[in-house]
Amino acid sequence: MGIDLKGLDDQQLAAITKAVYKEQNKAKRKERDRRLRNTKMLLQNYRRLRTHIQIEPGNEELTLKYERENGEVIRFDELDKYHAKSRSLLKYLDNILAVYKAECKQGDEIDWRRYQVIDKLYLSTTKLSLSEIALFYDKDRSTIDGDKRRAINDISVMLYGMDALNDIIQSW
Repeated sequence: MGIDLKGLDDQQLAAITKAVYKEQNKAKRKERDRRLRNTKMLLQNYRRLRTHIQIEPGNEELTLKYERENGEVIRFDELDKYHAKSRSLLKYLDNILAVYKAECKQGDEIDWRRYQVIDKLYLSTTKLSLSEIALFYDKDRSTIDGDKRRAINDISVMLYGMDALNDIIQSW
């Protein structure tokens, strides 16, 4: 089952080709953006995920109250699965971040600052804003934002491998 293109002139074929090409590029950009946003989202929620795995599910009093109020039974085996997934994800992310930190330490001053920006924004117990970090380093806020974006790209490559690298190359 194919499409009959015999009755179309060159201009119509060119317009169809252009539209298909545009849609394919849009889909590729969306996929690339999703992966990069996933890295940023992981980092933005790092502290919450850390808290999540430290709190064990199963507070019986709260569970019974919830079940009475909502008429639903909570299945702890499901909650345990979420905790296991979160623990695995954080273990992997922590390993990646440790390697990234070591790599940045071996690099120059800018590389080390990039790691520190990620640490101060997302990882450390005290969260700082881009403006506060810019003041700390005596740099323009846009420089610190660039450091953040570059670090997220670097971490994305370490997390997702060639797919992330191809995404970054295509975005140039």
